[in-house]
This record gives sequence, C-alpha cells and structure tokens, in this order.
Amino acid sequence: MDLVDNKLWRNMPVDVFINHIMPFAYKKQNVILLNDIRNFVFDYQLITDYYLYDLNEFCLLVDLILFCNNGISLVEKVDGSLYDILDRNILFRNFSFEEKDDFVNQQFYLNIGSETQRKNKFLLSLLNQWERTRFINEFLIVDFE
Repeated sequence: MDLVDNKLWRNMPVDVFINHIMPFAYKKQNVILLNDIRNFVFDYQLITDYYLYDLNEFCLLVDLILFCNNGISLVEKVDGSLYDILDRNILFRNFSFEEKDDFVNQQFYLNIGSETQRKNKFLLSLLNQWERTRFINEFLIVDFE
C-alpha cells in the first residue's frame, strides 16, 4: 500500500497538492461535519460488529436496502425514498431516471451478492446521523431485545 501511495504522490502535480489538498489540512473543519464523521465511524463499527458476529454482510445489505426503500422489498417496487437517499451521491444525482433504475437493478437486485461490503459502506455513508440511529434502533436493538 505504501508503494502505491508514494507513486500517487510522486505523480501528482505540485500545484494540485499546494492549491487543492493543503488548504484542507490547515482549514478548521465544520464541527457538525466532524461530529458526523465520528458518529459514522462509531455507527459503522457497531453495525458491522453486530452483523458479522450474528449474521453476515449479505444480511446487512438486505436490511439496509429494506430500510432505505421504506420497508418495501425491491421485488415489489423501488420506493422513491431509495432514490432520494441515492441522490445524495453526487454522481448518482446526475443520472437520468432510466440510469438510476438500471443502477438499482444491477447493483441491488440482480447482483446483490457481489461486493456486499462495498455496497454496505456506500449505503451507510449516504445515511445521515439520525437515519443511521433509526436503522440501529429498528434492526439491531429490536432484534437484541
């Protein structure tokens, strides 16, 4: 990993490093953003520990899709709430409706069993702090009781 990182840094233009990367190192970050990052790390660890200990990554993905799709299975229909959450991704937001529908079909319906860890991180990263808490309450705490 270090070799790859060093190669990337050597190939990066100095201008990009000075003008686009270093300002973030010296700029004070928004407290809300920093709290959200801390909360995400804690929530992600809690959720993955629960699912990896008792279940597996695939079960987590199915539950996340169910949560993001307003409790409706993708077999029945894709609810607008799933598109709303996916629209938080800057690339997905620019897709046409047909491209969004194809993406959901390819990634979360037809090929649901492939790259589950990546898909779990993707969906969890799109949820805000309160949605992650609601997911934990609905899917982890209810099962624990």
